[in-house]
Parts: sequence; structure tokens; C-alpha cells
Amino acid sequence: MTGKTVLVTGAAGGIGYATARALTAMGAHVVIAARDNPRGPAAVASLERTGGSAEFLPVDLASVTSVRQAARRFDASHPSLDVLINNAGIATRTRSLGPDGFELTWATNFLGGFLLTLLLLPALERSAHPRIVNVSSEAHRTTRIRWDDLGLSTGYGAFKAYAQSKLAQVLFTRELARRKPGITVTAVHPGAVATGIWRSTPRLVRAVLRMTLPSSEKGAQPVVRLAADPAMAGSAVSGRYFDRLRQVEPAPQGANDADAGRLWAIAERATGEALPATV
Repeated sequence: MTGKTVLVTGAAGGIGYATARALTAMGAHVVIAARDNPRGPAAVASLERTGGSAEFLPVDLASVTSVRQAARRFDASHPSLDVLINNAGIATRTRSLGPDGFELTWATNFLGGFLLTLLLLPALERSAHPRIVNVSSEAHRTTRIRWDDLGLSTGYGAFKAYAQSKLAQVLFTRELARRKPGITVTAVHPGAVATGIWRSTPRLVRAVLRMTLPSSEKGAQPVVRLAADPAMAGSAVSGRYFDRLRQVEPAPQGANDADAGRLWAIAERATGEALPATV
């Protein structure tokens, strides 16, 4: 990975930070894209103290304006992008809306990554062997897309919203791989890991999770593999779904090409960014 540039969203902590640390140890320059708070710059400083090459890119994935600003900042200072890792994710106990009026989990976990990816496609295409890794979840198997109520205005539940956003990532991976065959696009379930995504759960639940779930470093291993392993590139894996280190079939609702196309059109309208379909 020496000389390669990797952008990781949500890399101020958890799996994202563990992924960034592993990739900088391999020689990559890592751009930590996270909300503009002390944790992002602190993560960069921590990586630099151990000899890593990193920088901070502020972005709020729930905001279309913020995502567009972040993409412009990246393009202004980098000639190309070798790997994009859409890792950022949240789960909230109560339903709330982001700055653009979309349900916050949907906006952060899916729409923001969709828009950032489309905006960074030119930079990726300037790389010799570009890759996109979408960090999804086996939770996608438990749900279906609520086409008539994507924001879950009725029947909201934290896990429901989270699972729907992760199913959307699986469908997005499938459609993007079809539209951009020159880029290796994969989705991965890193395993149930004790990370900050569970911060909104009750204190007792968080304590139990910390004691029972594997570390962020363990969860980062399959993400790093898809980002860096020479064997994990090309048409044999692009568009595919991985459960940790194994390539597996997604749930049937995650392998529906018509739904993938329908979701893509919805995301284009929501973000105001379009990409011509490949015939």
C-alpha cells in the first residue's frame, strides 16, 4: 500500500480507526473523514506519533452540503484516490432528522456515502486499480426496504433503521459495480464488534457488549483485506458481499437488481447527484 491514498469515513474511532492504523502501517496515506470535532484530529495525531501518514477531512455525512464541501477539499489537494472505505455508521434509539430533512440513520449510513462515492469517482478513476469497500452488516438479512416510508416515520426502531441502511449499502454495492466495472466494489460484514456505534444503547447493555464482543482490530481485518489484498480485486469479487473473510451470498433482498436500480434512482433524487447508467 506504499504510496497509495485511502479515504476512510468514520475513522475517528472504532473499526474505522483500526482500519486506518493498519493501512498506515502498510505505507498508505490515510484521509480520516469524520465530523469536525476533536476526535478526528486526535486520531490523525495518534497515527502520526507511530510513524503513519494521515490527515483529517471534516465531513458530516448527514448533510449534502458538508459532503460536497469535503469532496471539493479532497479534490483540491489530491490528484487521485486509490481506495474509498465507506465505514461510517450510526444507530439511534429515537428517530431524528438530519439537516436536509432525511431520517438521520438513513442519511448518515447510506445517502451520505452514496453522494461522497459519486463525487469521488473521478479521483478514483485516476488511480490504476481503484477500490471501494462498503462496510455493511448481516443485519441486512432481517429487513426489506420500506419503499413507501424510507424514513420510518411510523414503526421506527433503532435496529430497523440500521438494518435498512445496511441493506441499502448491499444494493448500492451491486449497482455501482454494474455501472463502474473498472472499479472493484465490495460490501463486507466485519462481524459484531464493540464499537462506538452502540453508544446510544443503555449503559448496562454497552458494558455487556464491551465485555463480550471482539475488538475493533478484529473487525478491521476483513475491511483491510478487501482494501489491500491483491487477490481481492477485479470482476471476480466486484459487486460481491463478504461475511468477515468469506465471500457469501447476500440475502435475496440484497441481490435484487431491480431494487438496486430503484434505490439508485431514489438516492440520486435525494442527493441531487446523478451518474449515467452503463448500457
